[in-house]
Amino acid sequence: MSETRLERTPSGIRVTGELTLVTVPGLWKASQSLFESAPGDCRVDLSGVTRSDSAGVALLVAWMKCRGGPGGGMMFSGMPERMKALVAVSDLDGVLRCDV
Repeated sequence: MSETRLERTPSGIRVTGELTLVTVPGLWKASQSLFESAPGDCRVDLSGVTRSDSAGVALLVAWMKCRGGPGGGMMFSGMPERMKALVAVSDLDGVLRCDV
């Protein structure tokens, strides 16, 4: 298992490591202040995610809700293919804003 980290970047937040049932509770706690204090639109770079399960997708939904829902200015980029598949099978591809 790789270490999972959240870091603030000039363009938003970068996530590295695993987004799984094991790591998500700690990430949720660590992310609260990052997302609440980020002004305006917020971009989350997921290109550093090495593994994800449904808990990781649930975390993305929780982050989006924290920012005001689907229209709240949260954008995800660099989403790994496996995570995209989980988003699609969960019928969330129309809710989570992702760019390529």
